[in-house]
Amino acid sequence: MEILQFFKDLEPTVEQVFNFLEGRLGKLILSIAILMLATTINRLMHWRLLRETKLTPPQTGNVRATWVRRKNIVWVTGLLLVLALWSGQITGFLISLAAIGGALLIVSKEFILCLWGALVISLNKSLKIGSTIEVGQFTGQLVNTGFVTFELAEIGPSKKQTGRLLSLPNSLVFTQAMKNLSVYGSYGIHLIDFNFDKSVKIQAAETLALKLANEAGKHWIEEAERHFSAVERDNFVDLPKARPEVFWASIDEKCLRMTLRFACPLNKRGQLEKSIVKRFWVEYGELSTVQAEPDSKTD
Repeated sequence: MEILQFFKDLEPTVEQVFNFLEGRLGKLILSIAILMLATTINRLMHWRLLRETKLTPPQTGNVRATWVRRKNIVWVTGLLLVLALWSGQITGFLISLAAIGGALLIVSKEFILCLWGALVISLNKSLKIGSTIEVGQFTGQLVNTGFVTFELAEIGPSKKQTGRLLSLPNSLVFTQAMKNLSVYGSYGIHLIDFNFDKSVKIQAAETLALKLANEAGKHWIEEAERHFSAVERDNFVDLPKARPEVFWASIDEKCLRMTLRFACPLNKRGQLEKSIVKRFWVEYGELSTVQAEPDSKTD
């Protein structure tokens, strides 16, 4: 009887709580609580996956797919719950918003795309001030973002800043591919192409390129490897090796391309490429001359 009486006395309080939650302030508190709960669940899942991969390292791609799938399920569920809470107010708001949006779209499509692009840039966690990005034919360091434009400190073909400031419309996010060259932090992967004719000494060229790259990166290769390993572990992705590698490809029946790939600090790409290319062609030319002399004597 005491238990029944307790629940009976509790009924007015519960009714007041539900009445409060049905109001705007109550719905706002519930919405914030749902979003905080979703964030907490995602962080706990991320921590658990990190712990599991340390004990028994699985294939990185499978772990990444599992993490993305679970994270998306949690966020979609949370957003659906928030939308269900505000369904009554949202219906009228969406009708008004659709009318205003249609009128604005007719007046200025480009302006709407710029505003929407600003939202996309601000929500992209991998893009931040200081990131080195490539948009279409433009490359530079992101220095400012706004509602209509974003600004890049231009980086020229030499991989060095030109001193010019590019102001580009945010709508380029939807019309051009955007590459984030500094997505993995202060170190990045750099590629240098060398073109040869069919008479190239493949082994000599490859050995020389690897020697020059190893000499250039001897001060940071170990640190770059640790950095990439940490990024792989935290983000469940597979990254290229930090140590120099060489790849060959046939362009046509008369030309071969050698690609040298290595890790380096982002702010040293231009300086390293210039140094390696210059030394490579000088030393390779000397090797070709030395090899040609014994052949001429034999003849």
